Amino acid sequence: MDEKTKRLQLYLPESVKSDLEDMAKETGLSQNQLAVLALQSLLANYKLNGTNIFAKLLDVGKEK
Repeated sequence: MDEKTKRLQLYLPESVKSDLEDMAKETGLSQNQLAVLALQSLLANYKLNGTNIFAKLLDVGKEK
């Protein structure tokens, strides 16, 4: 049996939305499917590593 779903409205920067649209076209997955996959991955990572993941996520793309 499928898990019940709930709606979550997100406000995304235009560049993120555009990249998500491009990814959806390239992969054949819907934007919603991609967002759910990304959030599931984030939650699994958080459960394994706790709040340390945020330091790593916020550091992505920064020069050292």
